[in-house]
Amino acid sequence: MNMKKPIFVLVLSVFYNLVSAQKPNIVFIFSDDLSFRDLSAYGQTNYKTPNLDALVAHSTRFTQAYAAAPECAPSRGCMLTGLQVGRSPIRINSSARGFEELPATALTFPKMLQQNGYKTAVIGKWGLGYPNSIGDPRKQGFDYHFGYYDHYEAHSFFPLNLYRNGKKVDYPTNNAFNLEVLYDKERAPKSFDYEGMYDADGKLKYINENKGVYAVDEFDREALEYISANKNNPFFLFYTTNLPHGPQIVDDLRDLKDRKDMDLRSREWGAMVRRLDISVGKLIQKLKDEGVYENTMILFASDNGYAMHNPGKDSNGMPRWEDDKWLQNKGPFNGGKFTVREAGMRIPLFIRMPNQSQAKTMSQPVWLIDLFPTFADFIKASAPENIDGFSLLPLLTGQVSKIPTERPFYFFKNNEQSVRMGAWFGYREHPNKPLQLYLLEEDQTCERNLAAFYPDVVTKIEDYLKTAHEPHPWYWNPGETQEDFQRKQKLAIETKQKIEALRPNNMKLMPWEKSAK
Repeated sequence: MNMKKPIFVLVLSVFYNLVSAQKPNIVFIFSDDLSFRDLSAYGQTNYKTPNLDALVAHSTRFTQAYAAAPECAPSRGCMLTGLQVGRSPIRINSSARGFEELPATALTFPKMLQQNGYKTAVIGKWGLGYPNSIGDPRKQGFDYHFGYYDHYEAHSFFPLNLYRNGKKVDYPTNNAFNLEVLYDKERAPKSFDYEGMYDADGKLKYINENKGVYAVDEFDREALEYISANKNNPFFLFYTTNLPHGPQIVDDLRDLKDRKDMDLRSREWGAMVRRLDISVGKLIQKLKDEGVYENTMILFASDNGYAMHNPGKDSNGMPRWEDDKWLQNKGPFNGGKFTVREAGMRIPLFIRMPNQSQAKTMSQPVWLIDLFPTFADFIKASAPENIDGFSLLPLLTGQVSKIPTERPFYFFKNNEQSVRMGAWFGYREHPNKPLQLYLLEEDQTCERNLAAFYPDVVTKIEDYLKTAHEPHPWYWNPGETQEDFQRKQKLAIETKQKIEALRPNNMKLMPWEKSAK
């Protein structure tokens, strides 16, 4: 009897180890400000993205995918919590207090994964909390964090420091990097010799002459080490690069170095996307080398829509986001980042399931908020009942989907509001303005307002808007004024609730902060 017990315990231990090893891993590659047509698989012709193209060829591509918001922080916060932006703790990049953090009470899908035996890591840009605070990723479901905390910090690809689990990792050779000069590249392209930042072979010499450390290289190294260290455990890797977010600079112009017919910013943007593709290739190869590729769900997406060029004004004084003259990467949509028109939220999204070998496409409208219930379904866990997304797993596995055909996607930015509902897209500039209605299948650029022809649809969307947005004490709520927001800012100062941002490379203020003074 005494001899059998150790054998039984040993067999049981082996059994549980095998069960644990069979749990699928999840790798989520999240790009920053990627345009809809930046990948060659999405129509880019000025350069190739072979690694992402190969991933698309073994994935389900969602042709009508939306971010959770038209800018970084709320899109990330909503995605992690599964809550639409009118109910989320993170709603706009900055509230009257500053960059808000995910609260301690937030239930995020990394927490859910942790509770189900997963090792979890975020490598790259976080943007939802500060070191050792309630919003620190290690308090939001991640065992491991390496990268930036703050959105402003992530503007620098040659940072003075990054963070590993709340502690600074210093890069003293990056002291020679003048970040501020990059912000004038679009506004005043002749104010600096930007072409001279690269040598004849397209290599960056502006900082590399001083042995600068490129953050993307650091993220790649950390991610590859993490995969190796956790290959025997079920793991979730959130690789959240800051490529190709501006201000543009890249380690190597690569195959665009000789395209002198193109503007430098366009060459840099394309080369940044190429560098992102290289990172993806490294991650995929590491998964294969460690023998876990076929047991891993791999996702690729961007956090918001078109952001390459700042908006100008059309002949009527309305904002207009011009497509890039050379890259033509905006896609067939109206608007851009920071606005709740289509181009502000439309993103590339594709998901490869374990052992998937065939490419699929799916035209069902989906958004990043669906990922929380998808992950829960994938690992056979329970998702919270109050979240706003639906599991995409039936769409990925060929099962019958339970997603309602006319479920609403809600977006807002200050006074602007929009709703995707089935085939329809409703938009209004202000709660007091009439709702514009567009049939996207026939009018992707939203040029033909059909509100007068479909009053019942208008009423249905307007009724939804009455309850979609829960007022927040610190963010700008639709219908409020600049004076209302300034009162909130004053209150934040008076009650000592201002949240200080972490600015990059010893910058005291960002350029737009200076101009606002």
